[in-house]
Amino acid sequence: MECPLCYSPSSLAFPAKGINVLDCDECEHRFAQIDGNETFVDEVYNDGYFDGGGAGYANYSDEADLLIERGRMYADKISKFTEPGQMMDVGAACGYILKGFTDKGWKGIGLEPNPSMAGLARERMNLTVLQGTLESCFSLPAFDLLTMIQVIGHFYDPVKAFKTARDLLKEDGMILVEGWNRRSLSARAFGKHWHEYSPPSVLQWFSPGSLTRFLDGLGFDRVAGGRPSKRIIGKHAKSLLKYRLGENRLFDLIPNKLAIPYPSEDLFWALYRKR
Repeated sequence: MECPLCYSPSSLAFPAKGINVLDCDECEHRFAQIDGNETFVDEVYNDGYFDGGGAGYANYSDEADLLIERGRMYADKISKFTEPGQMMDVGAACGYILKGFTDKGWKGIGLEPNPSMAGLARERMNLTVLQGTLESCFSLPAFDLLTMIQVIGHFYDPVKAFKTARDLLKEDGMILVEGWNRRSLSARAFGKHWHEYSPPSVLQWFSPGSLTRFLDGLGFDRVAGGRPSKRIIGKHAKSLLKYRLGENRLFDLIPNKLAIPYPSEDLFWALYRKR
C-alpha cells in the first residue's frame, strides 16, 4: 500500500488489532493498511465510538466540563499569536472544545461526521456544527483558525484534509493540532502495544517533527508547540485500560467521575500558520 502522505511504497511494521501497521519506505510515516472513505467514517465513528468504550469513549458527554476547560486552555495558549476571530473546530463531536473557545471570544462553527453528535451540539450547546468530514468539506467562508484536537490520526486522506484546511483559511490563518506522538518515550517503550495503535479508529501516527515536515510541504510554518496537560474521567480511564490490558478487578476501584491527570508524555500540540 502506498504512503498516504508521499505516495511511496511501504513496508510492514507490525500487526495491531488484526490490521497491518505500515511504515513508508521514503518519509517513514506510519499508517494503517486501510483504504478509508466516507462510508468507512460512518461505520467506524458511529454512536458506539462515543459511548461504547474500547478504543473510543465510555460516554463522551461525561467529559463535557473537562473538554470545555480544554478549549479554554488552548484559546489561552494561542492568544500570544492571534486575536479571537472566526474559527472551525474539526471533529467537533458535541461541541465542547468549540464552546471553550467561544467562552474566550472566538466565533465560528464545528464540523463533525457523526450526525448524533452534531445534533447534540446544536440542541444542547446552541452551536452551529455541520455534519461532514474535512476530506469532503464544501466551500465555506474563510477562517482565522482551524482546530484539530485529537483528530489528525483519524483522517483517512490526510493530504486532502490539510489541503482543504489550507483553502478554508484566510491569509496568515492558523491550524491548531493536538495529537499523539509516536516518537515519544512511552510509544517507543511499549512498541506495538502502545495504546494508540488501535486501528481501525486510528489510521495515522505522527510525531511533532514528521507533522511539521509534512505541513511545511503544504505551505504551513510552525509557530509554537509543546506538550499539553490533560485530564480524563475515571470511567474513560477504566474503559481504555480494559481495552488494552483486559479485565481486571483493580480497574473497577477507579471512581467513574474522578478527574484523573493523564500522563501526557506521549501527547503534543502545535500551532501552524499558513504561508
